[in-house]
Amino acid sequence: MYVILAAKLALYEALKARFAGSGVQVSYAEPADARSRSVWFTDTVEPEIEPVALAAGRRKPSNISAELTIRAWATVPGDPVRAETAAYELRADIERAVLDDFHPHRVSGLMDARPVRVAVTNGEGGNGSTAVADVTLALRARIHT
Repeated sequence: MYVILAAKLALYEALKARFAGSGVQVSYAEPADARSRSVWFTDTVEPEIEPVALAAGRRKPSNISAELTIRAWATVPGDPVRAETAAYELRADIERAVLDDFHPHRVSGLMDARPVRVAVTNGEGGNGSTAVADVTLALRARIHT
């Protein structure tokens, strides 16, 4: 649905503004060369559309619910604790961008966007210790279908 894409684009702008000048790479999709700290979108779960009222005519008011995942990536040479700490700091900044900087009413039909789940993983690689925080947002909208 277009409202989900519009919300994703607005969230991208909010993330770029939040991380401006911080050295964190913000990209729309997974970057080919992720820096030591990067943020990008991963999965968008297809929206569920649920009619909410009977109305005359062809178009009916419907609720849309979708999930969008934002990945925070942190790499620190040889220190897994600092890498995970950096991932949690990025997670906090993502949540602040969503809850403080992003305004759902600016996207036509969008009612709410909020973090609902976080998964943190870490590991060791050729570039050092990495930690990843996947922040999943719940998006709710109302449109006429």
